[in-house]
Amino acid sequence: MSHSINKQRFISIGIIFAVIILTTIFSLTYPVKNFDPGFISLYFNRDIQHNKTKLPRICCLILTTPKYFLTRAKAVNETWAPRCDRYFFITEYDRKTMTPEQIKFAEQIPIPPIKNITAGYHHLTQKSNLAFLFAYENYLNDFEWFIKADDDTYLIVEHLKTFLSKQNSSEPITFGYTYQIHIPMGYHSGGASYVLSRESLRRFYEAYNDPASNCTKDGSSEDIEIAKCLRTKGVYPGKALDKENRELFHPLPFSHHFMGFFPNWLVQRAENPLQSHYNCCSTQTISFHYITPEEQYLMDFLLYRARV
Repeated sequence: MSHSINKQRFISIGIIFAVIILTTIFSLTYPVKNFDPGFISLYFNRDIQHNKTKLPRICCLILTTPKYFLTRAKAVNETWAPRCDRYFFITEYDRKTMTPEQIKFAEQIPIPPIKNITAGYHHLTQKSNLAFLFAYENYLNDFEWFIKADDDTYLIVEHLKTFLSKQNSSEPITFGYTYQIHIPMGYHSGGASYVLSRESLRRFYEAYNDPASNCTKDGSSEDIEIAKCLRTKGVYPGKALDKENRELFHPLPFSHHFMGFFPNWLVQRAENPLQSHYNCCSTQTISFHYITPEEQYLMDFLLYRARV
């Protein structure tokens, strides 16, 4: 899976620039009735009118590890993370195994004092469990929504807040990119990020501490195991589509969705029909996955600094 992503990585930045430039030129030179200017607004000078609606408070839980502190975590910390109402990097922290540069960076970012995090990709279930337990025990009443993301996720926080402002955090519901396999009602892609309502977080805590729920504490696939645990207490996945049935959360980079570069595993798992080109992504898109540090900065520039 990662090999396929890396194989096409060299064209990602070029595609992003080409799509934006050509789309802009086309819209200015050949205005057509069906052209959607909102698509460009996803990248340039987006007009998100937050004043009309009271926005929910969001806590972002970002999974990372010391070896990515100076690359992935640094890029996330300098781009989208500060737009969360509060955010934390969920990571193991052992100064004995870290370089002076990693230690210096770690002292500058919000890392919660979570003990006993085991390093390694195969322990992401444990890391996510501990992240949600920390959020419940310290911030349950401070935020309406709690989103789990990875250090190679790109999150458009304003779009997330706008979407969640229309949802009820008192319901046992989650949102993300949904796969239709493995468990009842499917599960959300971990890399595309997924968000728990306050009530969902409360029920997660209840399930985690209930032997009858048999929640997996470590190992296996993080996104599947968290979903299994939530299902035991009646938490269900909500629909994250816009009015045109375009996805809000995305498990691949933007260029892959736009050009239709869909690996077989995604074709087999996707709950909704895969779409490309202008229908690949909502103009209120929330997230993309497998985003390199360089692409984090590029997307952030196009979204927040570039002007047409």
